[in-house]
Amino acid sequence: MTARILLVFSLFFSVCYQIVAQTEKSVNDIFLREIPAYSPFSFYAIEAESGKVLAETNQLSLTPASTQKLMTTAVALSLLGADFRFETKILMVGKIDAASGALLGDLIISGGGDPAFYSEYFAEHYQGTFEEWADKIAALGIKKINGELLLNMSAYANDPIPGGWIWEDIGNYYGAGVSALTYRDNLYRIYFKTDNVEGNPAVITRIEPQIEGLLLENKVVSSSIERDLSIVYGAPGSYSQQIKGTIPKGRTDFVVKGTIPNPADRVAADFLAVLHRKGIEISRNFKKVCEFSQTDMETVAIKQSPSLSEILVPLNRESINLFAEHLLCEVGRKSSGFATLQAGIDALKVFCEKAEISVKGYFPKDGSGLSRSNAITARTLAETINYMYNSTNRLPFVNSLAAAGRDGTLKNIFKGTPLENNLRGKTGSMERVRSMAGIFRTSAGKQVVFGFVINNSQQTSREINLLLQKALMELYNGV
Repeated sequence: MTARILLVFSLFFSVCYQIVAQTEKSVNDIFLREIPAYSPFSFYAIEAESGKVLAETNQLSLTPASTQKLMTTAVALSLLGADFRFETKILMVGKIDAASGALLGDLIISGGGDPAFYSEYFAEHYQGTFEEWADKIAALGIKKINGELLLNMSAYANDPIPGGWIWEDIGNYYGAGVSALTYRDNLYRIYFKTDNVEGNPAVITRIEPQIEGLLLENKVVSSSIERDLSIVYGAPGSYSQQIKGTIPKGRTDFVVKGTIPNPADRVAADFLAVLHRKGIEISRNFKKVCEFSQTDMETVAIKQSPSLSEILVPLNRESINLFAEHLLCEVGRKSSGFATLQAGIDALKVFCEKAEISVKGYFPKDGSGLSRSNAITARTLAETINYMYNSTNRLPFVNSLAAAGRDGTLKNIFKGTPLENNLRGKTGSMERVRSMAGIFRTSAGKQVVFGFVINNSQQTSREINLLLQKALMELYNGV
């Protein structure tokens, strides 16, 4: 009887092994058949609970683009915690003269590196914050500030842009750099009007918000191509910018987004305007302070950000580079006391080592994936997702990912297949780079984690998504 049971189990596992082996061969055949030989790619798939490898190709170290955000998300959740919140503070130094209502000292906005401060993704959360601050100042009996409005920028190093970001990126909204006082996603909008003649100059009708001192040279022309092919050029912090390229013809209100040179200046200007409306005057203007040693300060108000788990949702679903870079700096602060990019990268490497995630071929250079100097294998991506899936941070991690066919960067991918609203994942895309990593449930109810990266392919995004869909469906039906 025992021998018969053993025989049954042996036959069962033999059949299972053959099915998995056949599935892996089918997956590999799809990639080898449909990806040109000159295009390096990497694919890796494992069973979530057991970690068993289901399919893998050569693990090449490739540029991942925005799937790098998965690494930043993982280390941020692990080190900071899902309930972590940034803080922006209003402080004051000096005494209040009760007779005149004058603060005989300075008012201070102390930046805490909050990436979501007045962000369009969290408009309701921050609505009325400046007004609340002004009301609390007034409640102290302050009618006038005899000193300055100081902007404490010491939380972050004065190094907003990671190395490896290219000139064509850093003037555009998606290339906005980090700041101790990031504000309204560190972007501004340029509104254009174009006529119906291709090649005619596009006219700037307005800029919102208006930026005092901005010198924007406009070299944009109209085009029959129905998409934005314009680029904003500008060094970090520079008020001299240039925009050139093409935008669609026949538009009356076409919007292009650029990077605000100094977001802290906008914080000061907008807050001073609120103080003025509330009847609180200040004798001098504002001043940014990068090294801050003042100790005898009184806290007037604190504004906390949404929780980390909430910030991660737009970060991953909409692929917000600015949020990712802030988180990596904050990870650096948590691990070493220094909120720098390098400290964050060092902490990321330590995290991978402790989590036993393969780092062969992993060379992180930023938190968002915008740097072309980033390199990773599909195995590292898949093992990171698997680690988070089996951790106490499973819910906030998976919830931050886009749902196939439903939202975010996966909204139009895998529609009408069993992967729709089943697969949760993150995409990556830049010129000659496509990647995707995620998790889905198979027809047999098993959770499969995968990573995929391809570089230097002449195939369109749609063609790459379709071949990846074929590979994932083999796993869906065969595991």
